Amino acid sequence: DKNNVQMQQKIANTKNLLVDALKRMHLTMFSYHDTKTKDAGKAWDHLSAAYRHKMSVLPPWNGQQEMQRVAMVKQVFTRGFWPDDVGSDSQVPIFIIGFVRSGSTLLERILDAHTEIVGTGEDSVFNGQLDYIRNNIVEASLSQNPITIRDTVKDLADGVVRDMRTKWLTLEANNPTNKNPKRFADKMLTNYMNVGFIHMLFPNALILHVAREPMDSVFSAFKHDFPPGTLDYTSEFPGLSQLYLGYREIMEHWDNVLPGRVTHVRYEDMVEDLPGVARALIDATGLPFEEDVLQFHKKKQAVNTLSTTQVRKGIYKDHLKSWMRYEEQLQPLVDLLGDKVQHGYKTTLPGYRTQKKE
Repeated sequence: DKNNVQMQQKIANTKNLLVDALKRMHLTMFSYHDTKTKDAGKAWDHLSAAYRHKMSVLPPWNGQQEMQRVAMVKQVFTRGFWPDDVGSDSQVPIFIIGFVRSGSTLLERILDAHTEIVGTGEDSVFNGQLDYIRNNIVEASLSQNPITIRDTVKDLADGVVRDMRTKWLTLEANNPTNKNPKRFADKMLTNYMNVGFIHMLFPNALILHVAREPMDSVFSAFKHDFPPGTLDYTSEFPGLSQLYLGYREIMEHWDNVLPGRVTHVRYEDMVEDLPGVARALIDATGLPFEEDVLQFHKKKQAVNTLSTTQVRKGIYKDHLKSWMRYEEQLQPLVDLLGDKVQHGYKTTLPGYRTQKKE
């Protein structure tokens, strides 16, 4: 009866609140031991306890669904999928993609420090319109009329650029920067799934893929408690490993079917050779270099990610290979990643050469 349902709901709500409180307490203790006492054993015990509580109230990870998503993208976007002479000539959008905790906020802030580039934060305009874009492309394709397809794609691309500018004007009204942007950095990491649509609308736009050392990236994702959603499952090894392996599979797919289309930027190159990467990065946008870009951490921008604090400190190297402190505890995750525990990405910004270590 109704009273019983209400009682069950009340019990569930109370349990969720209790679980959340326990999770937060253990995460605080993890942070304390991780950064203050440097006791890796105690830190890991608290991190594990936090996530046992968190996962106890969530439905099991649906690995099959993730595998199907990846397979579907690969099945649809094959060589020859993209018609000639379709898409906008615009280079206004700059798309930033990658796995979570890969250094994308750092890349966006470097771009945003340029007077003619604006980073619009996590809320991707392109991603927000993806369903509309997909539906319209499918509908136009059914007409089998090349002119209809071309006009539809051009209109969709123009709409994305227009909405990027509108979003910027709203941000500018609340937080004036007095910029006159010629480029908008659109950051939505999961857009690695959508490179096929990005390329169709904007065949000339820069697509930047931030690639970080795999174990550093997945460990950083694992120890961060993301807002509720798919990323909840980065708090357990099976979900985390499958999300990461799916990401790597899709990125390899784009490099196969659209060779050279995605520009890779190694996070470690950004950290160890900021001047070199920043110069090549701005060159790739087609804009003149500005020395102030190297002082990106002093610029004001509404950053709204977990990386905010780190980025405002500027470049720091003490977290490279930070996963090694927990190498023993992370061994099952290493095993799940298999040969993807390494990646062969090199920074492919035109003219850039990775600095050799002394």
